[in-house]
Amino acid sequence: MSEPVITIRPGRLSDVPAETSLNHDTEWCYDEANMVAEYHDDSYEPSSVLVAEVDGKVVGKLELFIAWKSIYGKFGVIRRFVVHSEHRSQGVGRVLFDAATKLARESGCSFIELSVDVTNPIPHSFYHRQGFREDRVEVMMRKPLTEQDASSNYIAQREEFA
Repeated sequence: MSEPVITIRPGRLSDVPAETSLNHDTEWCYDEANMVAEYHDDSYEPSSVLVAEVDGKVVGKLELFIAWKSIYGKFGVIRRFVVHSEHRSQGVGRVLFDAATKLARESGCSFIELSVDVTNPIPHSFYHRQGFREDRVEVMMRKPLTEQDASSNYIAQREEFA
């Protein structure tokens, strides 16, 4: 089976329905169309969304924000990266990361960072293969304000952090 032809381009507002569907497929909280549209207007960097297309269909996306640290200068932050489940392990993620890396270099960034849930090993392994290394570990904590269970689908087990 040959690899698909993958095209990377800047995201457009017309991509919002496809991006929303990609996010919804992963059960993220970022699946509402109005929220996704706001990412295109994010104050970090205009048009920070990169999309991957196969046969004219949006099958993946990520957001690359350009930020600043006083010691390092510009750096890239990758957020909300997703590839449609039918297109995983076909090179789409790698091509998106290559495009984001190139854009970050061209923007003068000294490094790129991202976060990954420690309870989600497949993306963790993918990022490691792309050259990312662990820098620090943070724990997301929640405090319920109602009787309704607010636990995430990826709730960590306490012993994983021992």
